[in-house]
Amino acid sequence: MYIPKNRIKTNLYTRGNEYKKLSDGEEYIGYYWSMYDGTFYTGVNQDDSPSIQIIKIDTTENIEIQDSQNQEFQQYTANYDMEVTPGQYQNMKDIDVYNNINQVDISSTQITPQQFYSTPLETDYENGFYIRYFACKINEIKYLELDKNTYTKMKDKNPAYNFIPYRTFRIQWSLVGEPRNLYQANLSQVNILERNLGKQGFKDFLNNDFTKFYRPQAIKNDLMTDGTEYINRRTGAPYSGSFHIHPKKGPMVGAKHISTTHDYLDPLLPEVVFP
Repeated sequence: MYIPKNRIKTNLYTRGNEYKKLSDGEEYIGYYWSMYDGTFYTGVNQDDSPSIQIIKIDTTENIEIQDSQNQEFQQYTANYDMEVTPGQYQNMKDIDVYNNINQVDISSTQITPQQFYSTPLETDYENGFYIRYFACKINEIKYLELDKNTYTKMKDKNPAYNFIPYRTFRIQWSLVGEPRNLYQANLSQVNILERNLGKQGFKDFLNNDFTKFYRPQAIKNDLMTDGTEYINRRTGAPYSGSFHIHPKKGPMVGAKHISTTHDYLDPLLPEVVFP
């Protein structure tokens, strides 16, 4: 059946808790389109088969659905007609006209990616590395670490996510090995990444902590250093002599770990040479 384009709204999207199928009451997630008479159907447009009618989930039902999923319910009004700034009010009628003309679906908003703080699993330590996921603003020096699910959805251009201003990437982050080698391996990954992005600032975002999450598999005792590998964290001076590596506390002064207080060692920062 032919329907004039000015009589329908197409390419709409719902993330759930909003529509259900009329036939069986099953919640619907995905693309949908609407008719001029206020009815809704699955698919990008009327030519996208099968086209199944869906109806809105009422407020009470929506609360019950989210409550059953232990989700916090929050209801938003379509627009706001109170004072926006002192002495200034919105014209709600103009906003409704604008939304209708531009076919703005006010029920659908995009998810803005949020900072995620990843931690490796025990299986990652067994493998010796894990994958970290990131995004950077295209026109800004701004980085975010993402969880894998958000990274995948943004990389796949999922319309539920505000992916357009961002560029996504991932890196392999080393976890085990000698601290100096570990530092250099992760630093090299970051340098390559910055060159590929054509943008600096990623090292600063990581706080130049290229041994982050480092953890030896067991205490390593009776090690020696010649003064070119570590500095004493307390004094700031290069350290030479015997040391050990604790699985949680890292390199420390002394051939073996003891219960009394002893100094921590930090890797000397290798010289970074850019091509």
